[in-house]
Amino acid sequence: MRGLRHPLRQGVAALLALACAACGLWLAAHHPLSPALALVGVVAAAAAAFWRPTWALAGLLALLPWAGLMPWTGWLVVEEFDLLVLAVAAGGHARIAAGWPAQPTARMRLARAWLLGAPLLAATALAAAIGVADAGGLAWGWWQGYHEPLNSLRLAKPLLAVALLLPLWRGAWRADAAAATWAFQAGMVGMLGATALGVVWERLAFTGLLDFSSDYRATGLFWEMHVGGAALDAVLSASLPFALLAWRSAATPRRWALVALVCALGLYAALVTFSRIVYLGVPLGLGCTLVLLARQQQRQGQAVAPTWVTVAVAAALYLALAWWLFPGSGWRGQVTLLAAVALLLPLATLPSRSRTPWVPAALVFGLLAVMAVAALVLLAPKGAYLAFALAWLATATSLWRGRGGGLGAVVLSWAGFAGVLAALAAVGLHWGEGEGLERSLPVALVLAALAAYARRDPPWPADWRWQGRLLGLCLLVSAVVGVFGAGAYMGDRMTATRQDGEDRRTHWREALGLLRSPAEQFLGKGLGRFTAQRAMSGQTQDQIGDARLRESDDGARWVVLSGGKHMLGWGAVFRLSQRVAVPQGTARLRLRLRTEQAAEIQVDLCEKHLLYNAACLGGQRHLKPAAGLWQTLEWPLKGEAISGGPWYAPRLVVLSIGVGTPGARIEVDDLSLVDPRGEMLANGAFERGLARWFVTSDHNHLPWHAKNVGVHVLFEQGLLGAVAVLVLLLPALWRVTLGAARHHRLAPPLAGAMLGLLAVGMVDSLLDIPRVAFVAWWLLLVAVTLPGHRPAGPAPRRAP
Repeated sequence: MRGLRHPLRQGVAALLALACAACGLWLAAHHPLSPALALVGVVAAAAAAFWRPTWALAGLLALLPWAGLMPWTGWLVVEEFDLLVLAVAAGGHARIAAGWPAQPTARMRLARAWLLGAPLLAATALAAAIGVADAGGLAWGWWQGYHEPLNSLRLAKPLLAVALLLPLWRGAWRADAAAATWAFQAGMVGMLGATALGVVWERLAFTGLLDFSSDYRATGLFWEMHVGGAALDAVLSASLPFALLAWRSAATPRRWALVALVCALGLYAALVTFSRIVYLGVPLGLGCTLVLLARQQQRQGQAVAPTWVTVAVAAALYLALAWWLFPGSGWRGQVTLLAAVALLLPLATLPSRSRTPWVPAALVFGLLAVMAVAALVLLAPKGAYLAFALAWLATATSLWRGRGGGLGAVVLSWAGFAGVLAALAAVGLHWGEGEGLERSLPVALVLAALAAYARRDPPWPADWRWQGRLLGLCLLVSAVVGVFGAGAYMGDRMTATRQDGEDRRTHWREALGLLRSPAEQFLGKGLGRFTAQRAMSGQTQDQIGDARLRESDDGARWVVLSGGKHMLGWGAVFRLSQRVAVPQGTARLRLRLRTEQAAEIQVDLCEKHLLYNAACLGGQRHLKPAAGLWQTLEWPLKGEAISGGPWYAPRLVVLSIGVGTPGARIEVDDLSLVDPRGEMLANGAFERGLARWFVTSDHNHLPWHAKNVGVHVLFEQGLLGAVAVLVLLLPALWRVTLGAARHHRLAPPLAGAMLGLLAVGMVDSLLDIPRVAFVAWWLLLVAVTLPGHRPAGPAPRRAP
């Protein structure tokens, strides 16, 4: 009889499962790349969600950074994340219809979430309707863009998706609250890992991991940044607090090391955004998380050890050493400093069971180790690096064997550390010669003095977790020193902060100035209408160019390209692009076009991800007017050789065309790009619409975004929408900071994530990026559904 207790709920779940499955399969059947593969993916995801609904939600979060293939498909209104959401919703609701959970172990009510979220759902639906009407009325088209009606529905999707998945979150919680908590945390950590891996690939491919002087800001796998925006910034700010919680609570060394690696990659990704707001938002979010975790520990009667003073002093000392060392030995010096500190922390707390005085023996063997390092430096090519590696490995081995306090291992550990410090100075000498030695030798002496002081009464605990966290903080400090010390790029961005702030405030005033009537101020211009309305503002800088698909009565299709009316430098051209293979030999382009005025067409074949190019072929061609007549042009593309990058980090190659004359219009058709292997383009004649094509605006981003989440909501949803957002946001923040849910394990990272998102939202719209909006709404609704008055316990033992 248990399965008949809620027949209405199960009936609704069954209907939702059928609707989601039908919609997901229909969309997958129209996938531009491979309908068959998309159908298999939807079925597999739905089956996984039916089998393990709790972990399907975690997988949805972890796969979010990778579930967007617009630069390959040409889809803007629909993307792969939508297919994944529909598949998980179909499988999860089918499981609910089958009576899941059969034996609930915890309670969760969604009444609060629906009550607080209903105004936002209503305001979003109204704003979507206004946006569709403003764009000319509802009309279906697979290839609609930012100016067309389906863009309004595109921005309404995230909130609808969250509402669709909330019953699955409730079911997961009722089935096993501990597993639901663990899965949610794991999903957010997985999101961070997936995001960071995308950034690491991008940096390896286009700049190198340690190049902090090039004008290249990472975008990761977020295609939405093809017109600017802060998708990467937002996801990093939202996910890092959960990684911090997972790192602090890891129960085993293996899990601790894995999460530490994810944290390190995530912090690296945050640094290479070169985003000033990320440099503010991430520390705010992590700091908030740490403060709330400490408050939870105090309320449970746990000691908050060691003191913040110890951490602050250690971090300040390391910062001073790293900053002093960097000019003389660069990144090699940072690596040796961090490696030496990694040995110093456990060395000072190494126990010794022997009563025999061992310091004289350690000094003698230490002197021998220094002499061995000197000999290796003099006799071997690049002997400084080899000496450091051997000394470090020998010391680490002795430390591991000396955990029980054996006299021999203790002596060898201290002697080996002396060799490590000598090799640190030698690395400075090898890299920076005289200046390198002048800077590395004092650092080695400071570390030696600190080791001698800490030998009798270590100022830090022997707990490996605490030492590992401090080492992670030191790694972050070294990375920050490298970002600011390796080149002038970040320093120049900091210098421009005041002017950029003035430009943003002017941009906000102009955006809100477009709300001219009381009705527009109360209801907004409609979802997805910012770019289109800015283009009609009458200001030259807002008319940035466009690409529209046209079709004649006989079914022929072509594209109309419009040039922006602002100043068109190379990076300011609005481009229509397609990703292609690396050309082998000479690449030749042929296309048909027509124009009614003299114009320049910009054609480039570049190694390029989204916004920044490496090697390029091509250039500009002058077009003569020929009203109503198609011209055929063909020429070989010449320029820098395109290599495609290394095998482990391949560079993407993109063919782009744009109008280089302000305000000019060019119609293009029948594009063909061939190399000795044959045709390289797909859908060059646009028979399949804009499949495989996408647009980019490399440098001119203000007309695409309100650049402030509050201004964005006011512009698109008016005061009504702003109030609806606050009705959900303020209770969510209250519950996880000062309210009933503050004791829950997830409360600190939820608060930190929301604070980080709000910081990023001060200078970017966020909600005009569907995947980011999904994360934001999901965090808020999870926060308002967390059960209250439950103390935060230890990390759940259940493993994935």
